Amino acid sequence: MKGALAHRLRARRPDPLLTGAPADVRVACGRTVLGPLLDAGRAGVAVLLGTLETFLACDGSGARTAQALHLHVNTVHHRIQRIEYFTGRDLSRLSDRLDLWAALLCR
Repeated sequence: MKGALAHRLRARRPDPLLTGAPADVRVACGRTVLGPLLDAGRAGVAVLLGTLETFLACDGSGARTAQALHLHVNTVHHRIQRIEYFTGRDLSRLSDRLDLWAALLCR
């Protein structure tokens, strides 16, 4: 992630919500929400996490995510489907997006 997008991601962090939580609670939150996606043996974890971070920073826009990552939009949609499958979350739902956003910040 480069330049303006990275700045935008940092600027939108809900850090005040997380700073009061103990480190072990934050780690457990990240691990619980991201679950199998973080499995060390799974190939492509870093790619999926990067796609998720960018997707959330782009307000859930597949087209803007594809542009930011220099990918075809179908590739982004496929990756989002894999993220949803592994996490059991639906990225079209705000509550699930917030859970994943917080989990990314907690890891």
